[in-house]
Amino acid sequence: MLINLTKQEVTFAKKLAKKRHDAKHISIRNKGVLMANNLANGGSQYDFHTIGLIGELAYSKFSGESIDENIYSRNPDPKGQDFENLEIKTITYFGSGEPELKITQKEYATKNPQLYVLARVDKSNLDSVELLGRISRENFDKLKVAKKYGRFHPSNWIVPLSKMEQL
Repeated sequence: MLINLTKQEVTFAKKLAKKRHDAKHISIRNKGVLMANNLANGGSQYDFHTIGLIGELAYSKFSGESIDENIYSRNPDPKGQDFENLEIKTITYFGSGEPELKITQKEYATKNPQLYVLARVDKSNLDSVELLGRISRENFDKLKVAKKYGRFHPSNWIVPLSKMEQL
């Protein structure tokens, strides 16, 4: 399902992303191999929060639920979920092979939403978001396989889109 965002919504997401990122303690901001790769390839330190918020906004338009605009200094934040009992995962992958819902093993151990939604957006066109699929935590747990995308990258659990329910 394709969700179109207005320019104002994209601007809002970028501003909120900056606030969310800057609220994190300096010891965890701009750290890790993923951030280093993003910055080395011309990205911004705000990209990860922006992409996540774009997915949240798209789901908000789809569901009619409001996004959480609060700013938290801890990671993960006290709420721990994007919407009640629901976590949005937004990817930017358009390569060969099917999209995957990827959750770090660390996050999976600390957050317990009942439902995951997979969204996808092109980094060069943030106003057009695909809501690809959804899966319950119970089904994710049954179908998940371990996958690591590089030596210094985090360990993940993944489920391919073909195993998820279409939106």
